[in-house]
Amino acid sequence: MNSSDVETPLFLFAKAPIAGKVKTRLQPHCNAQQAADIAKILLEAAVKRCVGAWPGEVKLSVWLDRDDAFLQSIAQQYSLDIVLQSEGHLGEKMHNTFEEFGYPAAIMGCDAPHVLSSSLTQAHDFLSRGKNVIAPSEDGGYYFIGLSQPCPGLFDGIVWGAESVYADTLVNAAALAFEHVSLPSLNDVDTWPDVLSVAKYLPSLDAYIKDNQLFV
Repeated sequence: MNSSDVETPLFLFAKAPIAGKVKTRLQPHCNAQQAADIAKILLEAAVKRCVGAWPGEVKLSVWLDRDDAFLQSIAQQYSLDIVLQSEGHLGEKMHNTFEEFGYPAAIMGCDAPHVLSSSLTQAHDFLSRGKNVIAPSEDGGYYFIGLSQPCPGLFDGIVWGAESVYADTLVNAAALAFEHVSLPSLNDVDTWPDVLSVAKYLPSLDAYIKDNQLFV
């Protein structure tokens, strides 16, 4: 069986939107509850984009609280399975997801709901043809990774959350002879300027900012 005959799931990584636990870098531009509300808006927008564009199955891979009411509501609304992320840092979570559910597969964060639909379909096509895919973010990380086969060591020795995540991943890739194609880069939503920038593409986020007078 070749990779084109195999289902290629997309795991959308999400934290339960609990005030004080998510999007803490958005404060003091907004309070903890508003940061959680923004996380909800981004999460739902990412789910909607992925469900509409990804040719395969989309699964919600969650952390903090699998039974969170908002996550359960989104899963029901969009007919998504919820799976629980493993313990450990982000690299361990991604590695364990790939190992548990198999290859080919892809992982995307909820901080890039403005990803182009064409980028998602293109990534799925690459994976179905046995190619690996990485999509860099403008803060030095990446918002999407798809693996068509195991690559032990790809996530080793990386300081997650640092500006060197993407560069360090490329160093590992070169050492492991890991070939991949890239998707267009995006500014994922980590800081308040990111929120204001992405709001231009998300009417729900733009409306929330205006309704709560969060213009600072």
